[in-house]
Amino acid sequence: MVNDKKRQFNVLKIWGFSLYFLLLFVERLMAVILSPTKGAEYALTAKYAFNYIAYSVTAVSLVAGTVLFLRLFVALGKAVQLGEEYLINDHAKEWSVAAAVMLFGGMMHTGYTFAGLQFAAYGFLIAAFVVRAVEAYSEGEDKFVAAVSVVYLTLFSMCIPVCYISFQSATMRGLFYAAEFSAVFLLVPAFCCMMFHLMKGGVTSFSPVFPIVMCLLSGATVALGWNEHINLFVLVFASLTLLCYLTVVLVARCKKQKIIAK
Repeated sequence: MVNDKKRQFNVLKIWGFSLYFLLLFVERLMAVILSPTKGAEYALTAKYAFNYIAYSVTAVSLVAGTVLFLRLFVALGKAVQLGEEYLINDHAKEWSVAAAVMLFGGMMHTGYTFAGLQFAAYGFLIAAFVVRAVEAYSEGEDKFVAAVSVVYLTLFSMCIPVCYISFQSATMRGLFYAAEFSAVFLLVPAFCCMMFHLMKGGVTSFSPVFPIVMCLLSGATVALGWNEHINLFVLVFASLTLLCYLTVVLVARCKKQKIIAK
C-alpha cells in the first residue's frame, strides 16, 4: 500500500516530467514550423548542410519523444481509470528514455529557438529530480548523497554542448561538427542513464566513465570552436561538473576512512 506522502511525491514528479515535455514540445514544434524560413544562416533557405542535419534530428526527436510520452500518459490514464497505483519510480526507465529522446531536439540550434521556454522546460525536469531526492532522503538516504545527486546531474546536463553552425575552414569545421554532434549523441544517453539511476533508486550514478567522456567531448567542442566562438557556458559547467564529481569522490573516501578507523 502506498502512503499519502509517497503518493504526493509521485504526483509532483509526474507533473515535473509532463511540463518538461509540454513546454519543450511546443518550443521544438515552433522551431520545426518556423525555422525553415527564419534565422538567417540557420534557415533552410541558406542551404547549409548543418541545418538539414539539425532540423532532421529535431523533427525525429520531436516525433519519437511525443510518441514515447503519449504512451506513458495513456498507461498512466489507464491506471488511474482502473484505480491502480502508478509509481513513476517503477517506470523510471521509460520516463528517462522519453525525456532523453526529447532532449536530442533541444540540443540543436535552429532558426527559431526560444531559449526561455527551453530553460523553463528543463527547470521542471530538474524540479522532478529535486522531489525525487527529497523523497529518497525521507526514506532514509544520506542527505548529502541525495542533494549532491541532483546538483551533479543538473551540472552534467548543462555541459552538453548545443550544436551550432560553424564557418571555419573546411577541415576545422568538419572536426568541430564531429565533436559537437558526438558530444550530443553520447552525453545525452549518459544523462539518460544517470537520470534513470536517480529516479529508480534515489541516487544518480557516479561512475567515472561519465565525467571522463564529458571532459573529452565537451572539451573538444570548446577547443575546436575557440577561434570562432568561446563557449563559456559549456566551459564553466564542464568545470563545475568535474569539481562536483571530485568533491563527491573525496567526501566518499573520507567517510570510508572514518568507518575503517572505527
